[in-house]
Amino acid sequence: MLNKFDPNMNDLRSHFLKKIYSGQIISEAELSFTDLSIYSQNSTFFSRFSNAIKQSLLDEKIILTNEQIECLNILNDNNLFLSAPTSFGKTFIALEFIARNKHLLDNIIFVVPTISLMNELRKKCFNFFNENYILITSDAELDQYNDVTKKIMIVVPERISSKKFKEYISSTNIDLLVYDEIYKLKYEANRQETNSRIIKMNSIYKYLIKKSRKILLLGPFIKNVDFYKSDIKIVKFITNLNLVYNEIELNKSTVNFKFSNEKKFVYFKSPKSITSFINKTDLINDEDHFDNFDDDIIDWISENIHPEWYYSIYLKKGIGIHHGRTPLFLRKYIENEYSKPDGCIHTILCTSTLMEGINTPTNKLIIYDPPRGTFELNNLIGRVGRLNPKSPQIGKIYIYDEKVLDLYKPDQWIDLKILYETDEVITNSPEDEILYLDKSSSDGVPEKTIQKLKESLVDKFGIDLTEVIDSEIEISLLIEFINIYDEITTYEKEWNVISDIKFKLLRKDASFVSGLEIKNYSFKSQDSHIFDAVYSLMINDGLLKPVIDKFVNKYNPSVADINKFIDTLFQIDEFIKFKMMKIVGIYELFNSKNLFDKLKNRAFIQSVHMIENYFDSTDGYERILSDLGIPQEDIVKISSEISKLKEIVGTENKLRQIIKKDFFNNLSPFSKRIIQSL
Repeated sequence: MLNKFDPNMNDLRSHFLKKIYSGQIISEAELSFTDLSIYSQNSTFFSRFSNAIKQSLLDEKIILTNEQIECLNILNDNNLFLSAPTSFGKTFIALEFIARNKHLLDNIIFVVPTISLMNELRKKCFNFFNENYILITSDAELDQYNDVTKKIMIVVPERISSKKFKEYISSTNIDLLVYDEIYKLKYEANRQETNSRIIKMNSIYKYLIKKSRKILLLGPFIKNVDFYKSDIKIVKFITNLNLVYNEIELNKSTVNFKFSNEKKFVYFKSPKSITSFINKTDLINDEDHFDNFDDDIIDWISENIHPEWYYSIYLKKGIGIHHGRTPLFLRKYIENEYSKPDGCIHTILCTSTLMEGINTPTNKLIIYDPPRGTFELNNLIGRVGRLNPKSPQIGKIYIYDEKVLDLYKPDQWIDLKILYETDEVITNSPEDEILYLDKSSSDGVPEKTIQKLKESLVDKFGIDLTEVIDSEIEISLLIEFINIYDEITTYEKEWNVISDIKFKLLRKDASFVSGLEIKNYSFKSQDSHIFDAVYSLMINDGLLKPVIDKFVNKYNPSVADINKFIDTLFQIDEFIKFKMMKIVGIYELFNSKNLFDKLKNRAFIQSVHMIENYFDSTDGYERILSDLGIPQEDIVKISSEISKLKEIVGTENKLRQIIKKDFFNNLSPFSKRIIQSL
């Protein structure tokens, strides 16, 4: 291990950074000693010579630090685990390494935790490597460009599970695996979705590291990690080299939330906390006015969602609401406008989805809610501060709750325990952990459940357990499906099938149910629940407007009711895309055994196809366009056009071509801006 974690050096470095950011001159010796030479203003021959040696191949304006150079040298001959603060530029190290070794690297995989980060990295790779590599973020693109030699595949972990990715990776060698935010592989019992997704992510990690010639694992604020089970030979490089200067203060006043043009993030622990805050805080009646808002965007939202949706009310004030349930097209718009010096967004009310999901920098952060612990607080604060050696600006962090100050321990880094790398069975899904992560329980109970399932699958369906493992199906979900198999597969109507999927198979994940209970709204009705909004959203191909109109026409709701229902629809959309899609894998496995009859099982088959088509079109472009931030309302039109451009290689290049088409002017302002920015 190369342990460069030095609290004393970090204190000295912070002392010099404070002086630099205050406009004071620091000697060359002091800058060199603390690896802060990027702030040097010296123009002597030796200084210029040193900078030339450390100049980035990606961007000649960037001078690498000594430790960055050291990481690149290590990576030439070794696998590398790199733990460093955000400002160190961990992802940049990966991109710089690719730039220096393009002739050696054909198949490259980046694994990132969120779609936002996937899109951000795709944009960078397109700018840097468009002439050398085809970019892949979906199995549709992989299928289209399977025969192209040089590929950069940028994916969230779940996409590696698709049949096309598995087939491709099994048939070739991965020259470089970059796994970003590696701390996401740890198990946290107090977090939601800590079973199925964490196990799947670890299973994919296990699979990829066995298939990769060179491995680069990246993460922040990790002081050690063991690779006990995988036994990979890897150099651990741990450094607390921070290149920006921030100041932290306790400030309980809501004056910081007012409409100054100063850019800022405001952190909340959950979407519910954001809603609670805006309901009790007088933000939109402030005397100050913000005139720099997008008429086109507001008009489109009014027409396609609702004119009184609170998101658009806040957009008019330059405030973006950004969390996991915010529509992706709106998240992209908020991020892009915030990053512009004269953009239409100056404040983002966000959860860790923004703070951990992308690298959009900010010089001001207000922490309204306490994070989950010191590690998350360090991660939030680490996102503050733009690295700009020519014109450095101090990052400001305002903490609203003094309890958070007690959490702040910048030198308290974690020992990372990757779930796969430990022998203990510790999740609430022990069967999955045993099957997918090669573990054994201490009492043998989960193994008995697995054996019983194995016998049932063979006897009743002719399915071998190895086929279940290959399909990466959740064991508890499979058991539930088998229990209701005879009923769910023989319904006459799709509505009944969808209902059983929601309330029998996926009842633990149906957190949106309270948003469909009449008692939670101001209007009265003889029904206990609103109409089936899940089914309505599915038959309307994910378009919100028809479902919202149905709600408004049927119940004559208040504005508050409408906003509550719209929030519920976004939860439902997420549920269909990321929970109900699990049923597709089960269907494909059983269908491979010719177990379904087109007439007898018609409603079940049709329901599965509805779920499948909700997230992807037959030509495969729907997922790609959705990832980029194209609204559902435009996807079919754009997909139809770019699927004709078979002679043009690369999705971005195809999209550039449609700017010349007449129909481009009829697209939403969201789509037009995304395409024009490519």
